[in-house]
Parts: sequence; C-alpha cells; structure tokens
Amino acid sequence: MATIRVPAQAWILDLWAAAPSQSRRPSGQRLTALSNGLALPSFWSREEITDAFQLANRIWAQAEIEFAPVTISDRSETVPDDEDSMWIYFVNHLSPRHGVAVGFVFDLPSNEGGWGGGRIALVAGAKSIGALAGYQGGILAHELGHILLGSGHRTDDPSNLMFDRRHPRVASANLLDQGQIQAARTIAQTL
Repeated sequence: MATIRVPAQAWILDLWAAAPSQSRRPSGQRLTALSNGLALPSFWSREEITDAFQLANRIWAQAEIEFAPVTISDRSETVPDDEDSMWIYFVNHLSPRHGVAVGFVFDLPSNEGGWGGGRIALVAGAKSIGALAGYQGGILAHELGHILLGSGHRTDDPSNLMFDRRHPRVASANLLDQGQIQAARTIAQTL
C-alpha cells in the first residue's frame, strides 16, 4: 500500500465571546469563560502542534495515512459559548475545500479533549494539562479518526483508537482494526 498524504491546516485558535443570540437559545454545555465575556487565547505553540501531528502520524502509520504537509497559522474567531452552536460555527467557518483543518484551542465546553467530524477537528489544551507524554498526539489522532471514520465511538475495545473513554493519565494503545484501516483509507483518498 502507498501512503496517503492528507494536507492539514492547523490553526492556533484564539476564541472571543459572541454576543448572545436573541433568535436561538444555547444548547448543550457552555464554556464558562466565554459565557462571562472573556477571550480565551489558544496557548498552543507551533512546536507543540508539530509534536502532536508527529505523534498522530505515528498512530495513523498503521493505516499508511499521513497528515502532511501541515501548515500552522494564527487565527481568532468570535464564537458562541455553547457546544452545539460552537460546533456548527466551526463547521461553517473552518472547513477547508481540500484536506483537513485542525483548531488548537485552550478549552471546549464539553469534557472531551477534542471534537472531530466532516473536515475539521479541534483539540483542547486544557484537557491535557498534567497528561502523560503523547496524550495530545493521541487526542489529535482520535479526532482525525472522527474525520476518517465518522462520529461513532467504540465501547468494546479499550485498545482501539476510537474507544469512547480516553484518560490523560492512562496510556491508550491506539490500535485500528482492519475494517477501520480500509474505511479510513477510502475517506483519506477523498480529502
């Protein structure tokens, strides 16, 4: 098998609080800092993002998929404070026409370390404070998995990359089964 390369646009993504919408009530969990009108700088460095992609690429090497080249840029976005509206905003504003986009933010409203789907992923640095080395790369690989494999989580195999519970202080095996490898390669070719 030849390695499939998927271009990735990485954003050091600072978040600003959007004015509350009169037409839509917030749904889902809310990000307290944004609810209070505070901005959230990303706090990610280019070196940390490069390291996360190197680790994620090691995990995806089992499927002979590589996220490269990776372009890293700074960006600020004014976003709603609730998880549902925020995800919709990101899908509408970060989705690239080719490849994938990954926003590296300080925090997200949910307890997850990131979100992924469509052509975008987000990784929250706050969830990895005090984590094992490599946790950020594992979260990035998992969120890229949502792009390549859909939104579902696995609940049957803790060694699988798409297992639904990932803990920052417990090592994950990050394995893919043969069906996941074939499905991921099929989607990767379309990106």
